[in-house]
Amino acid sequence: MLELRVVARDVGLFLHIPGVMALLSLPVCLLAQEWFAIAPFLITAGISAGLGQLLYCWGRKAEHTHYRQAMITVALGWGIVPLLGALPLWLIAQALGESAGPTVSVFQNGWNAAFEGMSGFTSAGLTMSIQESLLPASLQWWRSFMQWVGGVGVIVLMLALLEPGSGAYQLYSAEGRQQRIGLTVHQTVRRIWWIYALFTLAGMILFRVVGMDWWAALNHSMTAISTGGFSITDNSMGDYDVPIKIAVMVMMVMGAIAFSNHDRFLRQRQLSAYWQDEQHRLLWVLLLLGAVFILFEQYATSSIFHWTDSLFQWVSALTTCGFGSESVQFWSDNAKLLLSLGMIVGGAAGSTVGGIKLSRAAILIKAVGWRFERTVLQPHEMMRYWIDDRPKTEAEASRQINSAAVLLVLWLLLISCGVSLLLRLVPAEYTLSDVIFEAASALGSAGLSTGITGPTLHWSGKLTLMLLMWMGRLEVVPVMVLLALPLRRLTNTKR
Repeated sequence: MLELRVVARDVGLFLHIPGVMALLSLPVCLLAQEWFAIAPFLITAGISAGLGQLLYCWGRKAEHTHYRQAMITVALGWGIVPLLGALPLWLIAQALGESAGPTVSVFQNGWNAAFEGMSGFTSAGLTMSIQESLLPASLQWWRSFMQWVGGVGVIVLMLALLEPGSGAYQLYSAEGRQQRIGLTVHQTVRRIWWIYALFTLAGMILFRVVGMDWWAALNHSMTAISTGGFSITDNSMGDYDVPIKIAVMVMMVMGAIAFSNHDRFLRQRQLSAYWQDEQHRLLWVLLLLGAVFILFEQYATSSIFHWTDSLFQWVSALTTCGFGSESVQFWSDNAKLLLSLGMIVGGAAGSTVGGIKLSRAAILIKAVGWRFERTVLQPHEMMRYWIDDRPKTEAEASRQINSAAVLLVLWLLLISCGVSLLLRLVPAEYTLSDVIFEAASALGSAGLSTGITGPTLHWSGKLTLMLLMWMGRLEVVPVMVLLALPLRRLTNTKR
């Protein structure tokens, strides 16, 4: 019961966030003169604040948060917050009724609204929307706002707004973050939000300079830096010209770089901050090699060099952003599988990306090299372990290798389960590579799609993808701790 009160208190704080976001969205409704959206946002704020206060007041006198409790809190919070985020979508669709039109009426189905909320807050980018350009301005904004907050993390937002508490580090770590750019976690999260807002503003100005209107520039800057991928256009970036696509690629890459490196660049004013560590050097190498492979794979199948689109799609996959410049449904199986691999790997740890992160990929690559090096080691020689240009003991290196390997195995198991389920639920026109692509996109919080995701997908398929998005955003472990609770309670009861 004491543990439950700790979790209830922290989850209660979590649940205030959609309510605050709903209130901050009211000016958009007023400026767009969308009076029908005001009541849904107010209802969302009321439900969010009411439920959050109820849980917080019940557990406010509980003990300090420990790490296992923090993981349970994070898993529960990330499961409930997206459902609250779905409320404006569902309520606005209900308020419009028969006048909603086919685009908005999609969200009269609760599954579609819940899917959009989960995809928004996890910054996955898979969508139920048919024609984003026909959505009301309030819903276009809400989708972008969910991804902007979700990209940096609702825990990071909560810790930035509240006074530092004893459980701050546990909650910060449980959300999958380790790096600090301040003396304390509180200073770190505030610095992260300052950098995040600065790059969002810079992206908006950049997009306006290269040709977007202000509204599109605002929304796309929010969803590019958050590596979310929601768009307010029907074909994502497909209808824009080359300068805009290049600008969007720049912002997607910026979103895939760790905040600690952005902080170093802003303090030192040196571009070398972006390749001083192994995971960022690997990022630039993979961006180049993957783009070249995709380019020649596309040429092999079409006899045409699709320079911009090949590069754009690969950058979008590796940064797990999900913007698209063209449909990948009819790309070759090799190209789809490479994009799937990019979405599984993701960008740098400590950024806004999904995937297993490049820091872990770099460790696993080193582990392979160390394994071969050990086989030719002479009896009088000793192994040397270097990570990020720093010497490590064998125990330290082994610990990092084991952590990365365990997460990789869990990811492969989840993708296998997701693919097995989806194969029974999608139309026969979709191939195995299509299904692998869709599962990797959901688990990697990417958002690229072969066309499987949509309102016509069976509810169980939507649920499968939602679960993959939820688990992928939290890097699996907190969800497993939460799901193992009933088994643990049952075991303790039998004893």
